Order: sequence, then structure tokens, then C-alpha cells
Amino acid sequence: MKAWLCVLALRLFAVEISTAQENDLTAGEPLFRLHCAECHGMDGEGGRGPDLRRGVYQHGSSDEALYRTISKGIAGTPMPATSISDAQLWQIVRYIRGVAGRVRVTVPGNSAAGAKLFGGKGGCPKCHMIRGEGGRLGPDLTYIGSQRSPTHLRASILRPDEEISPAYWSVEASDQDGKVYSGIRLNEDTYSIQFIDLDENLHSLAKQNLRTLTVDKKKSRMPGYGGMLTAAELDDLVAYLYSLQRNARLP
Repeated sequence: MKAWLCVLALRLFAVEISTAQENDLTAGEPLFRLHCAECHGMDGEGGRGPDLRRGVYQHGSSDEALYRTISKGIAGTPMPATSISDAQLWQIVRYIRGVAGRVRVTVPGNSAAGAKLFGGKGGCPKCHMIRGEGGRLGPDLTYIGSQRSPTHLRASILRPDEEISPAYWSVEASDQDGKVYSGIRLNEDTYSIQFIDLDENLHSLAKQNLRTLTVDKKKSRMPGYGGMLTAAELDDLVAYLYSLQRNARLP
């Protein structure tokens, strides 16, 4: 009799836990969409922020790490701290856990062929680095597949002007002697601007010594590849970029 009661109690306890988790998922969805969807997408598919459906995250993948990231934000990135209750934070964590693994992402294309395109016809290493090799004028793509969805990667290749991070705003300047500078803005304050030029040389210039200065926030130095790649080549390039994930081998 006692054994039977213990089994019944354990089953009831398991049902309570399951119900609580389901309630957290239900409550977490509107909270996620209110506080997170602007950057991570309505269903966690990514956008300006990483794709959350993979279940592996740069700043820690445990429940506790997710809670810490959401509550405190990530210094030096657009990820802000979130000022909501502990209960609501945990509901968002549970919702993200529910999103992770719910959707199986399939990508058309051949990643090995895409790797050849990346280094050849695409000319991507001139500006983009992978595992320490390549240029610094564009974002490091070492783990881009863990950070962005295939849909976002495709859009970035075709329409790079749609979304430009402040870390990659373009700079055009000329000094009093007529010397012209072009590059990527690194930092700026009231009195000076720092940037790397197109040969990746670092410059720090006092604004009072400049004749002209333009910081372009709407035009990417990356060209759109819509007219350069066939549909099959685009699929291959997206497949390659999406394969660049943490704990994944390069093709």
C-alpha cells in the first residue's frame, strides 16, 4: 500500500512539473515577442540578433546562462539588460528552450561548393575572416551559422544595405591638405574619429583638422550579389555559411 502511494505521489508530482513547464511556455511566448522578437524574430529564427532555435549560444547554453544573458544583457553589443520579474525571465528561458529543437532547419545547396565560391568567385575573404584568416572590413564569420538563420544570411548576401551594424558604418574624410580617406568607422566622439582604411590601416583623426567628414549609415561597402551569383550558387553559399557553427567542422 505504501509503495503504491509513493508511485502515485511521484506520478502526480511529474504531472505538476509538466503542467508548470507548459504554463511557462504559454506565458513565455508573449513576453518573448514583446522583449526579444525585434532582434531575434517572432519565433526565434534570428534577425539582428542570433537564431535561437539551435539551442547552442555563444554566451552559455544552460538555463542559468540564458537567464543571466537575458537579465544582464551583453556589454559591448546591442543585447540590453531586461528589467522584468524573475518569474517572467524564467518564463522566457523556458520558451526559448521550447523553441530550440522545435523546428528542424533544412538548407538547400552544397556547402563544399559554397566554400569554393566563398574563397573564389565571391571574393569574400577580402573582407571577412574565418578562424583567423581573411579581412577585417566586414564581420567575422567563424560562427555565423550559429548566429544567423539561412533566411537572414540569404538576405544579407542579396541586400546588404537593409541592415548595417554601427560597427561597419562607412567613413569618407579629407584633411586640410586634401588627402582623402575611406574606411570603416571604429569609434567616434565629439573631437575625433577612429577608423580602418580599405587596406586595414588604423587612423585616428582630430575633427578640427578635417575639411570634410561623412559617416554613411545606410550604404554598405559590401555589394549585393543578386546579379553575380546564380540561384544554385546562392544556395551553395548560404549552405556553407550556415555550416559555420560552433562545434562543427568546416567542409
